[in-house]
Amino acid sequence: MEFPNSFTIITDEVSQDLSDLVRFAREFQLPGIELRSISGRAFMDLTPADIAEVRNTADGEGWRIYGCATPVFKCALDDDSAIAEHLEIFRRSIDTAHSLDCDFVRVFTFLRREGKNRTWLPRVAEHMQSLREIAAGSQIRIGVENEHSTIVATGPELADLFALLPESQFGIVWDPCNILYLKEISEDITEQYSMVSPRVIHIHVKDCTRRSVSSEAVAAAMPIGLGEVGWRDHMPAIVQSGYKGMLSLETHWRVQAISEEMLHLPGGYGFSQGGEEATRTCLNNLRALLPAKG
Repeated sequence: MEFPNSFTIITDEVSQDLSDLVRFAREFQLPGIELRSISGRAFMDLTPADIAEVRNTADGEGWRIYGCATPVFKCALDDDSAIAEHLEIFRRSIDTAHSLDCDFVRVFTFLRREGKNRTWLPRVAEHMQSLREIAAGSQIRIGVENEHSTIVATGPELADLFALLPESQFGIVWDPCNILYLKEISEDITEQYSMVSPRVIHIHVKDCTRRSVSSEAVAAAMPIGLGEVGWRDHMPAIVQSGYKGMLSLETHWRVQAISEEMLHLPGGYGFSQGGEEATRTCLNNLRALLPAKG
């Protein structure tokens, strides 16, 4: 794992302006981007002109588009109309990914429920198979992210879900920081990574610090390395696992904190405000945290 070749950024964590992204990527010599929102529009709302502009810029800069970060299945498991809408978003996302020569689309596992969320995993897996049918023949990899607000939030829950998803088209988007937003944490985060590392195809990097569980917000975003993920220990574990994918910086921290509502469905100019300064700080911190060579 070497900086910058193993690292990328999520677009709206820097700016909504493509020219800003070009300047920033050149500054850090980044090999490409992960697309979530740009020009004030969420990924699923990008126009053909938006997509063409991103593709032309990527070609001109020699970038690879390392992922298309959709909100697919960040909805209720029993909401049939929302699920139908999200399936349509996924269809459009596949088309957009093809237009951008991108082979990876990120999805979620429905909103977390009261009680034992693992009991819902067979239903989640059934809906994942619907995505696979839509993506059939496309060579698109479907990345399932662990997210504290969804049914699958932890390493053990990912392991249980992926036991139901043996197909190689499915992979894990590992986000250790998301686990810290849960009120209760059992296994050590680095140990949780070891449970799922063979299926991990993409990693999101951010950091946070936990608050009292009695407060409304369980955790608050922090600069990389200053929170409680333990990236100094986590990075060597990633290297030792033989992981060959990208580490995508999903900063989330700002000098002026972002609301929980905006963090749940990030995107747009309000979300990106202050992002470039924060992401520059986090990239510099991240580079310093990498295991020493040799």
